[in-house]
Amino acid sequence: MSKKDILLGLFIVIALVVFGNQNFFLKTLPEKIMGTDTYKKDTLTIVLNTPVHDLSPYNLNLDDLIRTGNIYEGLVAFDRTLKLVPALAVTWGNIDPTTWQFKLRKEVTFHDGTAFDAQSVLKSFEDARSNGNGQIKTLLQTVKEITVLDPYTIQIHTTAPDPLILSKLTKFFISRPNTVGTGAYQFVEWEKGIAIKLTAFPNYWGQRPTYKHASYVVTQNKVQRESDFREGRTDILVAVPKEQAINLPKDQVKSSYSLEVNFMMFKLDDPLLKDRAMREAIQAMIDPAKIEDIGNNFVRRVSQFVAPGVFGFNPALPPFEFDEAKVPKSLFGEQKMKISMDYLPTYKTLVEYLERQFEDAGFQFKGNPIEADALLGRIRKNESQLYILGWQSENGDAGDFLDSFIHSAGEFNNGRYKNATVDRLIEKSRTELNPDRRLELLQKINELVSDDLIGIPLFESSRLYAVKKGLVWEPRLDGLVLAKDVR
Repeated sequence: MSKKDILLGLFIVIALVVFGNQNFFLKTLPEKIMGTDTYKKDTLTIVLNTPVHDLSPYNLNLDDLIRTGNIYEGLVAFDRTLKLVPALAVTWGNIDPTTWQFKLRKEVTFHDGTAFDAQSVLKSFEDARSNGNGQIKTLLQTVKEITVLDPYTIQIHTTAPDPLILSKLTKFFISRPNTVGTGAYQFVEWEKGIAIKLTAFPNYWGQRPTYKHASYVVTQNKVQRESDFREGRTDILVAVPKEQAINLPKDQVKSSYSLEVNFMMFKLDDPLLKDRAMREAIQAMIDPAKIEDIGNNFVRRVSQFVAPGVFGFNPALPPFEFDEAKVPKSLFGEQKMKISMDYLPTYKTLVEYLERQFEDAGFQFKGNPIEADALLGRIRKNESQLYILGWQSENGDAGDFLDSFIHSAGEFNNGRYKNATVDRLIEKSRTELNPDRRLELLQKINELVSDDLIGIPLFESSRLYAVKKGLVWEPRLDGLVLAKDVR
Protein backbone atom coordinates (compact mmCIF):
# COMPACT_ATOMS: atom_id res chain seq x y z
CA MET A 1 0.00 0.00 0.00
CA SER A 2 1.37 3.40 -0.96
CA LYS A 3 1.69 6.49 1.24
CA LYS A 4 -1.02 8.10 -0.90
CA ASP A 5 -3.43 5.21 -0.15
CA ILE A 6 -2.71 5.42 3.58
CA LEU A 7 -3.35 9.17 3.59
CA LEU A 8 -6.61 8.75 1.64
CA GLY A 9 -7.78 6.07 4.08
CA LEU A 10 -6.98 8.32 7.02
CA PHE A 11 -9.08 11.09 5.53
CA ILE A 12 -12.02 8.70 5.07
CA VAL A 13 -11.84 7.36 8.64
CA ILE A 14 -11.66 10.81 10.22
CA ALA A 15 -14.41 12.07 7.92
CA LEU A 16 -16.70 9.34 9.26
CA VAL A 17 -15.83 10.24 12.85
CA VAL A 18 -16.57 13.93 12.36
CA PHE A 19 -19.50 13.35 10.00
CA GLY A 20 -21.78 16.36 9.99
CA ASN A 21 -19.10 18.87 10.97
CA GLN A 22 -18.49 20.33 7.52
CA ASN A 23 -16.42 23.27 8.78
CA PHE A 24 -13.99 20.90 10.51
CA PHE A 25 -13.66 18.65 7.46
CA LEU A 26 -13.25 21.39 4.87
CA LYS A 27 -11.12 23.81 6.83
CA THR A 28 -9.50 22.58 10.02
CA LEU A 29 -8.84 18.94 9.10
CA PRO A 30 -6.72 19.50 5.96
CA GLU A 31 -4.59 22.01 7.87
CA LYS A 32 -3.99 19.62 10.77
CA ILE A 33 -3.04 16.67 8.55
CA MET A 34 -1.27 18.34 5.65
CA GLY A 35 0.26 21.15 7.67
CA THR A 36 -1.04 23.75 5.22
CA ASP A 37 -1.29 27.40 6.21
CA THR A 38 -3.56 29.56 4.07
CA TYR A 39 -2.47 32.85 5.66
CA LYS A 40 -0.18 35.31 4.01
CA LYS A 41 2.85 35.11 6.25
CA ASP A 42 3.94 38.72 5.82
CA THR A 43 2.64 41.26 8.34
CA LEU A 44 -0.15 43.64 7.36
CA THR A 45 1.02 47.11 8.41
CA ILE A 46 -1.61 49.77 9.09
CA VAL A 47 -0.27 53.20 10.02
CA LEU A 48 -2.13 55.78 12.09
CA ASN A 49 -1.14 59.19 13.42
CA THR A 50 -2.60 58.72 16.91
CA PRO A 51 -1.47 56.28 19.60
CA VAL A 52 -3.91 53.90 21.23
CA HIS A 53 -5.07 55.05 24.65
CA ASP A 54 -6.72 51.96 26.04
CA LEU A 55 -7.12 48.37 24.84
CA SER A 56 -10.00 47.60 27.18
CA PRO A 57 -13.38 46.61 25.70
CA TYR A 58 -14.92 49.73 27.26
CA ASN A 59 -13.10 52.38 25.24
CA LEU A 60 -15.33 53.64 22.43
CA ASN A 61 -13.05 56.25 20.83
CA LEU A 62 -12.70 55.59 17.10
CA ASP A 63 -8.88 55.74 17.11
CA ASP A 64 -8.85 52.95 19.70
CA LEU A 65 -11.73 50.96 18.17
CA ILE A 66 -9.72 50.69 14.95
CA ARG A 67 -7.39 48.45 16.94
CA THR A 68 -9.69 46.78 19.48
CA GLY A 69 -12.35 46.05 16.84
CA ASN A 70 -10.04 43.29 15.67
CA ILE A 71 -9.94 41.67 19.12
CA TYR A 72 -13.46 42.00 20.50
CA GLU A 73 -16.94 41.42 19.09
CA GLY A 74 -20.47 42.30 20.11
CA LEU A 75 -23.75 40.46 19.76
CA VAL A 76 -24.38 42.32 16.51
CA ALA A 77 -22.12 44.31 14.20
CA PHE A 78 -22.21 46.91 11.45
CA ASP A 79 -21.02 45.98 7.99
CA ARG A 80 -19.09 48.58 5.99
CA THR A 81 -22.33 50.37 4.99
CA LEU A 82 -23.69 50.46 8.57
CA LYS A 83 -26.13 47.65 8.00
CA LEU A 84 -26.69 45.56 11.13
CA VAL A 85 -25.46 41.98 10.73
CA PRO A 86 -25.14 38.99 13.09
CA ALA A 87 -21.97 38.60 15.15
CA LEU A 88 -22.02 36.63 18.40
CA ALA A 89 -25.82 36.51 18.14
CA VAL A 90 -27.35 34.86 15.09
CA THR A 91 -30.96 36.01 15.50
CA TRP A 92 -32.86 38.52 17.62
CA GLY A 93 -36.26 40.10 18.02
CA ASN A 94 -38.72 41.86 20.33
CA ILE A 95 -40.74 39.90 22.87
CA ASP A 96 -42.36 43.15 23.98
CA PRO A 97 -41.34 46.85 23.73
CA THR A 98 -38.74 46.51 26.50
CA THR A 99 -37.58 42.92 25.98
CA TRP A 100 -35.21 41.72 23.26
CA GLN A 101 -34.38 38.04 22.84
CA PHE A 102 -31.12 36.86 21.26
CA LYS A 103 -30.07 33.43 20.07
CA LEU A 104 -26.31 33.11 20.46
CA ARG A 105 -23.79 31.60 18.11
CA LYS A 106 -22.55 28.15 19.09
CA GLU A 107 -19.03 26.72 18.81
CA VAL A 108 -17.36 30.07 19.48
CA THR A 109 -14.26 30.21 21.65
CA PHE A 110 -12.36 33.05 23.25
CA HIS A 111 -8.69 33.54 22.48
CA ASP A 112 -7.77 31.83 25.75
CA GLY A 113 -9.75 28.71 24.77
CA THR A 114 -12.78 29.40 26.98
CA ALA A 115 -16.14 28.56 25.38
CA PHE A 116 -18.51 31.42 24.64
CA ASP A 117 -22.08 31.12 25.90
CA ALA A 118 -24.88 33.10 27.55
CA GLN A 119 -22.98 33.39 30.81
CA SER A 120 -20.18 35.13 28.91
CA VAL A 121 -22.62 37.87 27.88
CA LEU A 122 -23.98 38.25 31.39
CA LYS A 123 -20.49 38.43 32.90
CA SER A 124 -19.37 41.04 30.35
CA PHE A 125 -22.45 43.14 31.14
CA GLU A 126 -21.81 42.95 34.88
CA ASP A 127 -18.14 43.83 34.39
CA ALA A 128 -19.04 46.81 32.18
CA ARG A 129 -21.45 48.10 34.82
CA SER A 130 -18.91 47.63 37.63
CA ASN A 131 -15.57 48.41 36.00
CA GLY A 132 -16.38 50.21 32.77
CA ASN A 133 -15.73 53.87 32.04
CA GLY A 134 -18.35 56.56 31.51
CA GLN A 135 -18.59 55.81 27.79
CA ILE A 136 -19.74 52.21 28.18
CA LYS A 137 -22.00 53.03 31.13
CA THR A 138 -23.73 55.73 29.08
CA LEU A 139 -24.04 53.31 26.15
CA LEU A 140 -25.76 50.72 28.36
CA GLN A 141 -27.77 53.09 30.53
CA THR A 142 -31.13 51.93 29.12
CA VAL A 143 -30.31 48.25 29.78
CA LYS A 144 -32.04 47.23 33.00
CA GLU A 145 -30.82 43.63 33.13
CA ILE A 146 -29.80 40.61 31.07
CA THR A 147 -31.38 37.25 31.83
CA VAL A 148 -30.19 33.84 30.70
CA LEU A 149 -32.87 31.47 29.37
CA ASP A 150 -30.53 28.65 28.33
CA PRO A 151 -26.83 28.36 27.41
CA TYR A 152 -27.42 30.03 24.04
CA THR A 153 -30.46 32.26 24.62
CA ILE A 154 -30.57 35.56 26.48
CA GLN A 155 -33.03 38.38 26.97
CA ILE A 156 -32.06 42.03 27.30
CA HIS A 157 -34.55 44.11 29.27
CA THR A 158 -34.53 47.89 28.82
CA THR A 159 -35.91 50.54 31.13
CA ALA A 160 -38.00 51.93 28.26
CA PRO A 161 -38.44 51.15 24.57
CA ASP A 162 -35.06 51.88 22.97
CA PRO A 163 -34.99 51.94 19.16
CA LEU A 164 -31.19 52.34 19.17
CA ILE A 165 -30.41 49.32 21.33
CA LEU A 166 -29.10 47.20 18.43
CA SER A 167 -26.79 49.98 17.27
CA LYS A 168 -25.49 50.37 20.81
CA LEU A 169 -24.85 46.65 21.10
CA THR A 170 -22.34 46.82 18.23
CA LYS A 171 -20.01 48.50 20.76
CA PHE A 172 -20.86 46.32 23.76
CA PHE A 173 -18.03 43.84 23.46
CA ILE A 174 -18.09 40.38 25.00
CA SER A 175 -14.69 39.81 26.54
CA ARG A 176 -12.55 38.13 29.15
CA PRO A 177 -9.73 39.60 31.27
CA ASN A 178 -6.30 40.42 29.84
CA THR A 179 -7.41 41.69 26.41
CA VAL A 180 -9.14 38.46 25.42
CA GLY A 181 -12.01 38.48 22.95
CA THR A 182 -13.50 36.30 20.22
CA GLY A 183 -12.38 38.37 17.21
CA ALA A 184 -10.48 37.36 14.11
CA TYR A 185 -7.21 38.56 15.67
CA GLN A 186 -5.79 38.10 19.13
CA PHE A 187 -3.58 40.46 21.07
CA VAL A 188 0.19 39.84 21.05
CA GLU A 189 2.02 42.98 22.17
CA TRP A 190 1.51 46.66 22.90
CA GLU A 191 4.58 48.84 22.40
CA LYS A 192 3.13 51.99 23.91
CA GLY A 193 3.23 54.91 21.53
CA ILE A 194 4.70 52.71 18.80
CA ALA A 195 2.56 49.73 17.74
CA ILE A 196 -0.09 47.16 18.58
CA LYS A 197 0.78 43.69 17.31
CA LEU A 198 -1.89 41.09 16.56
CA THR A 199 -1.97 37.57 15.18
CA ALA A 200 -4.81 35.71 13.49
CA PHE A 201 -6.89 33.54 15.83
CA PRO A 202 -6.81 30.02 14.31
CA ASN A 203 -10.13 29.00 15.87
CA TYR A 204 -12.08 32.05 14.75
CA TRP A 205 -15.71 31.18 14.01
CA GLY A 206 -15.96 33.48 10.98
CA GLN A 207 -14.13 33.88 7.70
CA ARG A 208 -10.40 33.32 8.02
CA PRO A 209 -8.45 36.58 7.57
CA THR A 210 -5.87 36.79 4.80
CA TYR A 211 -2.92 37.94 6.87
CA LYS A 212 -1.49 35.91 9.74
CA HIS A 213 -0.05 38.97 11.48
CA ALA A 214 -1.20 42.59 11.67
CA SER A 215 0.59 45.57 13.14
CA TYR A 216 -1.05 48.93 13.88
CA VAL A 217 1.86 51.37 13.85
CA VAL A 218 1.90 54.98 15.08
CA THR A 219 3.78 57.50 12.92
CA GLN A 220 2.92 61.13 13.60
CA ASN A 221 5.43 62.88 11.36
CA LYS A 222 3.70 63.67 8.05
CA VAL A 223 6.87 63.48 5.99
CA GLN A 224 7.81 60.12 7.47
CA ARG A 225 4.29 58.77 6.95
CA GLU A 226 4.36 59.65 3.26
CA SER A 227 7.92 58.38 2.79
CA ASP A 228 7.10 55.02 4.41
CA PHE A 229 4.06 54.63 2.19
CA ARG A 230 5.83 55.54 -1.05
CA GLU A 231 8.65 53.12 -0.24
CA GLY A 232 6.27 50.24 0.39
CA ARG A 233 6.66 49.92 4.17
CA THR A 234 2.98 50.75 4.77
CA ASP A 235 0.00 48.77 3.53
CA ILE A 236 -2.76 51.15 4.61
CA LEU A 237 -2.13 54.74 5.67
CA VAL A 238 -5.00 56.09 7.77
CA ALA A 239 -6.02 59.76 8.13
CA VAL A 240 -4.19 61.14 5.10
CA PRO A 241 -4.35 64.98 5.12
CA LYS A 242 -6.15 66.48 2.14
CA GLU A 243 -3.10 68.45 1.03
CA GLN A 244 -1.06 65.23 1.08
CA ALA A 245 -3.67 63.12 -0.68
CA ILE A 246 -3.60 65.26 -3.81
CA ASN A 247 0.14 64.51 -4.19
CA LEU A 248 -0.22 60.72 -3.90
CA PRO A 249 -1.07 58.45 -6.87
CA LYS A 250 -4.81 58.76 -7.45
CA ASP A 251 -5.29 55.02 -7.82
CA GLN A 252 -3.88 54.49 -4.33
CA VAL A 253 -6.02 57.04 -2.51
CA LYS A 254 -9.41 55.91 -1.22
CA SER A 255 -11.99 58.15 0.39
CA SER A 256 -15.21 57.60 2.25
CA TYR A 257 -17.66 60.18 3.45
CA SER A 258 -17.63 60.13 7.22
CA LEU A 259 -21.27 60.86 8.15
CA GLU A 260 -19.85 63.96 9.86
CA VAL A 261 -21.69 67.17 9.02
CA ASN A 262 -19.83 70.39 9.77
CA PHE A 263 -22.11 73.31 10.46
CA MET A 264 -22.36 76.91 11.63
CA MET A 265 -24.80 77.45 14.50
CA PHE A 266 -26.47 80.73 15.50
CA LYS A 267 -27.04 82.05 19.00
CA LEU A 268 -30.77 82.54 18.52
CA ASP A 269 -31.24 84.71 21.60
CA ASP A 270 -28.56 87.14 20.40
CA PRO A 271 -29.96 90.65 19.64
CA LEU A 272 -28.53 90.54 16.13
CA LEU A 273 -29.14 86.91 15.19
CA LYS A 274 -32.64 86.50 16.58
CA ASP A 275 -33.77 88.40 13.45
CA ARG A 276 -34.45 85.75 10.81
CA ALA A 277 -33.71 88.22 8.00
CA MET A 278 -30.18 88.61 9.39
CA ARG A 279 -29.70 84.83 9.46
CA GLU A 280 -30.95 84.60 5.87
CA ALA A 281 -28.47 87.30 4.85
CA ILE A 282 -25.61 85.33 6.43
CA GLN A 283 -26.71 82.16 4.66
CA ALA A 284 -26.78 84.02 1.33
CA MET A 285 -23.09 84.93 1.76
CA ILE A 286 -21.93 81.30 1.72
CA ASP A 287 -21.06 79.49 -1.50
CA PRO A 288 -21.08 75.67 -1.06
CA ALA A 289 -18.97 75.26 -4.21
CA LYS A 290 -16.30 77.51 -2.73
CA ILE A 291 -16.26 75.37 0.44
CA GLU A 292 -15.79 72.25 -1.69
CA ASP A 293 -12.82 73.95 -3.36
CA ILE A 294 -11.33 74.83 0.02
CA GLY A 295 -11.63 71.15 0.94
CA ASN A 296 -9.83 70.11 -2.27
CA ASN A 297 -13.11 68.45 -3.32
CA PHE A 298 -12.73 65.88 -0.56
CA VAL A 299 -15.81 67.37 1.10
CA ARG A 300 -19.33 67.72 -0.24
CA ARG A 301 -22.21 70.12 0.34
CA VAL A 302 -25.11 69.08 2.53
CA SER A 303 -28.74 70.09 2.87
CA GLN A 304 -29.27 69.37 6.58
CA PHE A 305 -27.53 68.59 9.84
CA VAL A 306 -27.32 64.84 9.18
CA ALA A 307 -25.62 63.25 6.19
CA PRO A 308 -26.99 60.95 3.49
CA GLY A 309 -26.77 57.40 4.79
CA VAL A 310 -27.83 58.41 8.30
CA PHE A 311 -31.20 57.08 9.46
CA GLY A 312 -33.42 60.15 9.58
CA PHE A 313 -31.89 61.96 6.60
CA ASN A 314 -34.64 63.76 4.70
CA PRO A 315 -34.07 63.53 0.91
CA ALA A 316 -36.90 66.02 0.30
CA LEU A 317 -34.86 68.90 1.73
CA PRO A 318 -33.19 70.74 -1.16
CA PRO A 319 -29.51 71.65 -1.02
CA PHE A 320 -28.72 75.34 -0.65
CA GLU A 321 -28.17 77.06 -3.98
CA PHE A 322 -25.77 80.01 -4.05
CA ASP A 323 -26.70 83.11 -6.04
CA GLU A 324 -24.05 85.82 -6.40
CA ALA A 325 -26.76 88.42 -7.03
CA LYS A 326 -28.27 87.76 -3.58
CA VAL A 327 -25.02 88.18 -1.65
CA PRO A 328 -25.60 91.07 0.78
CA LYS A 329 -23.25 94.06 0.58
CA SER A 330 -22.82 96.75 3.23
CA LEU A 331 -25.72 95.65 5.39
CA PHE A 332 -25.01 98.40 7.91
CA GLY A 333 -23.71 101.17 5.72
CA GLU A 334 -20.78 103.04 7.23
CA GLN A 335 -21.34 101.54 10.69
CA LYS A 336 -20.11 97.94 10.91
CA MET A 337 -21.83 95.51 13.27
CA LYS A 338 -19.52 93.36 15.40
CA ILE A 339 -19.89 89.61 15.12
CA SER A 340 -17.69 86.85 16.53
CA MET A 341 -17.22 83.18 15.65
CA ASP A 342 -15.70 80.40 17.77
CA TYR A 343 -14.08 77.55 15.86
CA LEU A 344 -11.49 74.79 16.06
CA PRO A 345 -8.06 75.68 14.60
CA THR A 346 -8.55 73.00 11.92
CA TYR A 347 -11.19 75.23 10.32
CA LYS A 348 -8.67 78.06 9.78
CA THR A 349 -8.84 78.15 5.96
CA LEU A 350 -12.64 77.92 5.95
CA VAL A 351 -12.94 80.74 8.49
CA GLU A 352 -10.61 82.94 6.43
CA TYR A 353 -13.09 82.60 3.56
CA LEU A 354 -16.05 83.30 5.85
CA GLU A 355 -14.28 86.33 7.32
CA ARG A 356 -13.98 87.88 3.85
CA GLN A 357 -17.68 87.26 3.21
CA PHE A 358 -18.70 88.81 6.53
CA GLU A 359 -16.46 91.83 6.04
CA ASP A 360 -17.83 92.39 2.51
CA ALA A 361 -21.35 92.34 3.93
CA GLY A 362 -20.48 95.08 6.41
CA PHE A 363 -19.71 93.11 9.56
CA GLN A 364 -16.74 93.68 11.82
CA PHE A 365 -15.73 90.03 12.10
CA LYS A 366 -13.70 88.45 14.89
CA GLY A 367 -12.67 84.80 14.70
CA ASN A 368 -11.77 82.95 17.90
CA PRO A 369 -9.79 79.73 17.32
CA ILE A 370 -10.04 77.56 20.44
CA GLU A 371 -9.43 73.93 21.30
CA ALA A 372 -12.21 71.35 21.42
CA ASP A 373 -12.80 71.19 25.17
CA ALA A 374 -12.97 74.97 25.51
CA LEU A 375 -15.28 75.25 22.50
CA LEU A 376 -17.66 72.62 23.82
CA GLY A 377 -17.65 74.39 27.17
CA ARG A 378 -18.69 77.67 25.55
CA ILE A 379 -21.39 75.91 23.55
CA ARG A 380 -22.79 74.24 26.67
CA LYS A 381 -23.03 77.67 28.34
CA ASN A 382 -24.54 79.29 25.23
CA GLU A 383 -21.64 81.77 25.11
CA SER A 384 -20.83 81.53 21.38
CA GLN A 385 -22.52 84.07 19.12
CA LEU A 386 -21.57 81.89 16.17
CA TYR A 387 -19.65 78.64 16.19
CA ILE A 388 -18.51 76.00 13.73
CA LEU A 389 -18.45 72.37 14.73
CA GLY A 390 -18.67 68.90 13.20
CA TRP A 391 -20.89 66.10 14.46
CA GLN A 392 -20.53 62.53 13.36
CA SER A 393 -23.50 60.15 13.50
CA GLU A 394 -21.40 57.16 14.60
CA ASN A 395 -24.46 54.98 15.15
CA GLY A 396 -25.81 55.83 11.69
CA ASP A 397 -28.83 57.48 13.32
CA ALA A 398 -29.95 61.12 13.67
CA GLY A 399 -31.21 60.63 17.22
CA ASP A 400 -28.00 61.51 19.08
CA PHE A 401 -27.58 64.81 17.22
CA LEU A 402 -31.22 65.78 17.76
CA ASP A 403 -31.02 64.98 21.47
CA SER A 404 -27.78 66.92 21.94
CA PHE A 405 -28.21 69.99 19.74
CA ILE A 406 -31.88 70.40 18.85
CA HIS A 407 -34.00 69.45 21.87
CA SER A 408 -34.36 72.50 24.12
CA ALA A 409 -32.83 70.55 27.02
CA GLY A 410 -29.98 69.16 24.91
CA GLU A 411 -26.43 69.29 26.26
CA PHE A 412 -25.25 71.56 23.43
CA ASN A 413 -28.45 73.57 23.00
CA ASN A 414 -28.99 75.06 26.46
CA GLY A 415 -32.08 76.94 25.36
CA ARG A 416 -30.62 78.67 22.31
CA TYR A 417 -33.33 76.97 20.22
CA LYS A 418 -36.82 76.24 21.52
CA ASN A 419 -39.59 74.66 19.51
CA ALA A 420 -42.26 72.77 21.46
CA THR A 421 -43.34 70.75 18.42
CA VAL A 422 -39.78 69.67 17.70
CA ASP A 423 -39.24 68.73 21.35
CA ARG A 424 -42.37 66.60 21.33
CA LEU A 425 -41.36 64.79 18.13
CA ILE A 426 -37.84 64.13 19.43
CA GLU A 427 -39.24 62.70 22.66
CA LYS A 428 -41.59 60.47 20.69
CA SER A 429 -38.78 59.24 18.42
CA ARG A 430 -36.78 58.07 21.45
CA THR A 431 -39.23 55.24 22.14
CA GLU A 432 -40.70 54.51 18.68
CA LEU A 433 -39.66 50.97 17.75
CA ASN A 434 -41.40 50.82 14.37
CA PRO A 435 -38.63 51.87 11.95
CA ASP A 436 -40.98 53.31 9.33
CA ARG A 437 -42.83 55.49 11.81
CA ARG A 438 -39.59 56.54 13.48
CA LEU A 439 -38.07 57.51 10.12
CA GLU A 440 -41.08 59.73 9.45
CA LEU A 441 -40.60 61.42 12.83
CA LEU A 442 -36.89 62.08 12.29
CA GLN A 443 -37.40 63.40 8.78
CA LYS A 444 -40.16 65.72 9.98
CA ILE A 445 -37.89 67.04 12.72
CA ASN A 446 -35.15 67.77 10.19
CA GLU A 447 -37.68 69.58 8.01
CA LEU A 448 -38.86 71.80 10.89
CA VAL A 449 -35.31 72.55 12.03
CA SER A 450 -34.33 73.49 8.48
CA ASP A 451 -37.35 75.79 8.18
CA ASP A 452 -36.39 77.55 11.42
CA LEU A 453 -32.87 78.29 10.06
CA ILE A 454 -31.15 77.69 13.38
CA GLY A 455 -27.80 77.29 11.66
CA ILE A 456 -26.18 76.51 8.33
CA PRO A 457 -25.03 72.99 7.39
CA LEU A 458 -21.74 73.60 5.56
CA PHE A 459 -20.28 70.30 4.37
CA GLU A 460 -19.80 66.60 5.00
CA SER A 461 -16.19 65.68 5.54
CA SER A 462 -14.47 62.59 4.21
CA ARG A 463 -11.88 60.17 5.50
CA LEU A 464 -8.83 59.64 3.29
CA TYR A 465 -6.60 56.58 3.10
CA ALA A 466 -3.64 55.53 1.01
CA VAL A 467 -3.56 51.83 0.07
CA LYS A 468 -0.65 49.79 -1.30
CA LYS A 469 -1.12 48.48 -4.83
CA GLY A 470 -2.42 44.94 -4.94
CA LEU A 471 -4.42 45.16 -1.72
CA VAL A 472 -8.19 44.77 -1.88
CA TRP A 473 -9.86 46.91 0.78
CA GLU A 474 -12.69 49.42 0.88
CA PRO A 475 -13.31 52.05 3.58
CA ARG A 476 -16.16 51.63 6.05
CA LEU A 477 -18.70 54.32 6.91
CA ASP A 478 -17.97 53.86 10.62
CA GLY A 479 -14.26 54.59 10.07
CA LEU A 480 -12.98 51.24 11.34
CA VAL A 481 -9.94 49.78 9.57
CA LEU A 482 -10.08 46.07 10.42
CA ALA A 483 -7.31 43.71 9.38
CA LYS A 484 -9.77 40.93 8.55
CA ASP A 485 -11.32 43.13 5.82
CA VAL A 486 -8.05 43.33 3.86
CA ARG A 487 -7.46 40.85 1.06
